Amino acid sequence: MPEAFNSSARLDHERLDVYAAAVALDGAVVSLVRVAPRGHAWLGDQAQRASASVVLNLAEALGREGADRARMLRISKGSALELDAALTLLRHRGACNPAAREQSRDLTVRVVAMLTNLRDRAVM
Repeated sequence: MPEAFNSSARLDHERLDVYAAAVALDGAVVSLVRVAPRGHAWLGDQAQRASASVVLNLAEALGREGADRARMLRISKGSALELDAALTLLRHRGACNPAAREQSRDLTVRVVAMLTNLRDRAVM
């Protein structure tokens, strides 16, 4: 008989603060995009794709080692920077309120700093 699924078991990426911050950032982006006015769907979609890429590439990186891990972390960081630019454009177009933009910016800065630290340690 197969072993029962242990829902309290955690995977490597779930143990990291950067993963929790990236997931929180994704939640903020999804909430922000949901209330964006018509005409901004293309930019909202881009922001959501970039946000998902941060989370997914980070999780994938933790299943790899050495230079391969560093490469995936660089991709995740690049997606975080792309996300920040997309959110800036949404703000410039009046498609998100300043408070939501500031919250997402704070999370993005935090995620980028942690991804940089992880990447630097991965290549050592």
